[in-house]
Amino acid sequence: MDPKMKEILDFLKANNASAELISAAESLKAVNLDSVKEFLEKDEAGRKYLQSQKDAAVTKGIETWKEKTMPEVLEEEIKKRFPEETPEQKRIRELELKQKKLDEEIKRKDLLNKAMGIATEKKLPVKIIDKFLGEDEETTLANIDLLESVYSEAVKNAVEERFKEGGRDGAGSGGGNEKPLDKMSDEEYFATRLENKN
Repeated sequence: MDPKMKEILDFLKANNASAELISAAESLKAVNLDSVKEFLEKDEAGRKYLQSQKDAAVTKGIETWKEKTMPEVLEEEIKKRFPEETPEQKRIRELELKQKKLDEEIKRKDLLNKAMGIATEKKLPVKIIDKFLGEDEETTLANIDLLESVYSEAVKNAVEERFKEGGRDGAGSGGGNEKPLDKMSDEEYFATRLENKN
């Protein structure tokens, strides 16, 4: 027992203190390193307190490391993995980018030329063919096929509408000596139309 606690107990007993007070004094432990260690290791509240202190210290350590050390570590790692470009490396990279862009332009022009050739063969409007270019030849051909089907349908519908307006069903009119309409000049066509109306 701690000498000071013994002195306190002796004083209480000598002055006829109550048994409860003496019992309470006997149950008191002196605060020293050993008693604190025992409390922190064995008592539930002590263990929780010790753990919270450990967590706070670790968190503070991590935050300090992030603020002070991590930027330097990251900078060093970035320099290792991606060393600064020399003027020659920069020039090479820029040339490679220009070459890539040039290759893409050439590929697009080749694709456009091929698409215009196909459009001419199929009698499609070449002025808008660049709008149907795809990423590659396969996509471009599919786009041109779609244009052809839509364009053909539109022409067919326009011709039928024109025949309906002209009062013709497309079989021709009059005798067999007449010149076909597509071979007539504008004057002949209009003259024929006037005759048919009369």
